[in-house]
Amino acid sequence: MSKEKGLLFFGTAFRLVAIDPTEMRIVVKDGKVPPIPARKSVNYLDAGLPHCAGYAVQGSNLYMMGGHWMRKEALDDPRKIPNVESPADGEAVINSNVYVADLTTKSMEFEFSAVCKTNAPKNKPKVLEVESKLYVMSNFSHMPESYDTPTFEVYDPNTNIVEALPEPPFFPPAFDDQRWFGKLGEKIFVRTKNLLYCYKLETKRWSLIPTATRHIKVFRLGFLVPGFGDVFLKFHNNGVLWAYLADPIYVMPMEDQEFKLEEEAQKAMIEGKIHLQWDKAKFVRMGKFRVGAVVAGEDMDKNLVVFIFTFVASKVDWPRSRVDPYLLSDEANGVPKNTSYFLSLTCLNMGIYNLGPRPSLQEDAIVTAFFAENL
Repeated sequence: MSKEKGLLFFGTAFRLVAIDPTEMRIVVKDGKVPPIPARKSVNYLDAGLPHCAGYAVQGSNLYMMGGHWMRKEALDDPRKIPNVESPADGEAVINSNVYVADLTTKSMEFEFSAVCKTNAPKNKPKVLEVESKLYVMSNFSHMPESYDTPTFEVYDPNTNIVEALPEPPFFPPAFDDQRWFGKLGEKIFVRTKNLLYCYKLETKRWSLIPTATRHIKVFRLGFLVPGFGDVFLKFHNNGVLWAYLADPIYVMPMEDQEFKLEEEAQKAMIEGKIHLQWDKAKFVRMGKFRVGAVVAGEDMDKNLVVFIFTFVASKVDWPRSRVDPYLLSDEANGVPKNTSYFLSLTCLNMGIYNLGPRPSLQEDAIVTAFFAENL
């Protein structure tokens, strides 16, 4: 079992949950899936908090930014898609508050409190921590308020001040094309559709990287494994995990590799009659070469079920052989079973849990997932 300290967070459209991944187990008996051993959780509707917010962890503080409110009455009929409305205190439909919660409190619920506001509301924002500051960017949304300027801002938790930054040249997007938001060196990169943009932190200027157009293809391969610059992971609808080794020059998959789920997990899903939305799974960076995955679905009683597993990735140096790959180590022989091509995945922990009835048909996917160390 993995002994690294930290909490794995995941959020659906209606709740946020934190779990210690080292405590995860698969225990499905008589077709019953156990409740999740959450360290902390919150139901957005019950707590009066916005949905689809962006998150960042600094030390023992969890920051929540943006999102929107949903109308609770619209959830009575599961055939209806939840609508948005202004909350009772007169706030806008889309949230501009910055909330913070102390993760060291003994309370089982996240206790968020508003500490300041961004200059413009942001729905489903992208949040990135850079040098102890939180950069927040508006994301694609059908709500026009999502593109109120400024769409790009930075929040300093130490001073509790929000600063508007130069407008990105790609707003408003015509389609859901903002897929990647990350920092490399002293620059922030954003991929939108087939273009790559760069924001220089020192000069506070945006620029287009025209020569990188062909390199955009690599991001469509899936989740980039931390520690490797050429290994990507992606789930297929049948629950098979595929790994791709990309050529850094031609940006094309040189090799691909299939991983099956560990047999214990397969048996538990069959016994619990669990259907998972594999194509909506979220991967989590948990450190160099360490990855987590969270997949939501439902059981026969229409309860929300999540399957969570963590693993370590390593490239194969020994002669590659064709064997049936599984997400576990063959400790008896001292060699991982999944050495069919270029990558070995060693499972750390797994768990399958029941989160109770779904308030809406919309709650069938994980909308956010992240890991915080040393908690």
